[in-house]
Amino acid sequence: MAKLRKLVTYTDYRWEEAELTEEQLALFKNDHDAFMENYYDGEYDLDWDLVRDKCLEDEEDPELIEE
Repeated sequence: MAKLRKLVTYTDYRWEEAELTEEQLALFKNDHDAFMENYYDGEYDLDWDLVRDKCLEDEEDPELIEE
């Protein structure tokens, strides 16, 4: 039985937002490097919410597979 096979690549872009406390906002504005250091050290437990996503699709031509 002959078949067609194709490769499909899906890429999902996501936009996420998290609310900052007043203290976090002040540090972000005044000392961005210190804020990012605290962020990457896990000091902030931010609750990220998905606000938008976009899926891109790239599809190749099908190839014939003969068995």
